[in-house]
Amino acid sequence: MTSVLHIDASLTTPEIHFDLEKAHFSIKGSSYPENSLKFYQPVVQYLADLVNTHTPDPAKTFILDVELQYFNTSTAKVLLDILRYFEQLYEKGQPVKVRWLYLEDDTEMEDAGLDYQTAVKLPFELVALHEEA
Repeated sequence: MTSVLHIDASLTTPEIHFDLEKAHFSIKGSSYPENSLKFYQPVVQYLADLVNTHTPDPAKTFILDVELQYFNTSTAKVLLDILRYFEQLYEKGQPVKVRWLYLEDDTEMEDAGLDYQTAVKLPFELVALHEEA
């Protein structure tokens, strides 16, 4: 399995950058692709392979940063699937931390983060970002 998965952002899809060596995984931008399952298929496959082959390393914490400005309902389902893969890694003994980043005045994104926080059993931090002047 490759240690890095990178997908450039487009107008309707987020940048995905998963780096196993650095233990950093990020999803950033907006996500409303015409076909969410098709767009996220390489991400889901990467995580499925990771869950099946990864030996937990207690000295390394996997950080998942989710920084979305907008996502549609089909993306919402896939995001939960992605979080569930990290939950499986966590249950196997891999330290994992999710950081849900949102603009401080974006109550919809804050609420979405709170919903995901209650849906999974993972260390989960909501991080309010200040608008750049």
